[in-house]
Amino acid sequence: MDGSNKANLLLHRIFTIDVEDWFHILDSPAVPLISEWDRLESRLERNLRVLLDLLGRCHVKATLFWLGWAAERFPALLKECRATGHEIGSHGYAHILAFQAGEAAFREDTAKAKSIIEGILGERIDGYRTPGFGITEATPWAFEIIRELGHTYDSSVFPAARGHGGQARAAIGSYEIQTAHGPLHEVTLSVVECAGKRFSLFGGGYLRLAPLSLICWGAKWLERRGYPMVIYIHPREIDPEHPRLPLPFLRRFKCYVNLAGTAAKLEHLCQGAEFCTMGQWVEQHRSGSAGKTGGSFWK
Repeated sequence: MDGSNKANLLLHRIFTIDVEDWFHILDSPAVPLISEWDRLESRLERNLRVLLDLLGRCHVKATLFWLGWAAERFPALLKECRATGHEIGSHGYAHILAFQAGEAAFREDTAKAKSIIEGILGERIDGYRTPGFGITEATPWAFEIIRELGHTYDSSVFPAARGHGGQARAAIGSYEIQTAHGPLHEVTLSVVECAGKRFSLFGGGYLRLAPLSLICWGAKWLERRGYPMVIYIHPREIDPEHPRLPLPFLRRFKCYVNLAGTAAKLEHLCQGAEFCTMGQWVEQHRSGSAGKTGGSFWK
């Protein structure tokens, strides 16, 4: 590609939302069972609307990975998100970790979510993101299932070490994974490298904890290398008043640190940069046509 096109691609940021509720925390006995979810206060619609208003002010179209359970509960809100120009993907149905669930349960959960979301929207969805970035080096079968079920791109790889999930040896950026059912385009979560270590600054507790100056440094690091900045957020993360689960101290800190400062950081990141949906990024970069792509999954 010529220099002008490359310069434009370097500015691309992708705003993603994992659409789930405040009680959808992973890997803790304090998390309510799915049979109890309908009886809990939901703050999803309120918080998602705050994020949608922010995106509207900034003229940003996002990719929303909807939990199938949430889509069942809020079908009108799901349709509204799509009608206002945002892209819809799947976040699975019951908020399970792939490496804990195993192949059979993961397949059932992924298929159920896709069927529900497509049934509500009346159109095909292409994207998938597993809860907790729970596809690890030990679960390569997950990519086969995701592609077999009809998804054409995935955003489940967290290419660094983390508490659950994470793949410290995975390639960074976007690339195709070859499966028995055809290519699956992977758009990893954004990380930076410093002194031989990888770390994230662009979503979840990482974004909430990091100072804005460090996040802006990370944005420049990504742009210089042609990687997209994939921002990810959960609706509860802009809601300091949401209920708390009785988590151990470290998990409580990770889940609830600096909720009051998240919205301002997101609004700053949405200013002065070019955004696209994840589907648009994949279409631009399919088959290694541009950007950081490759056929190898591991770095």
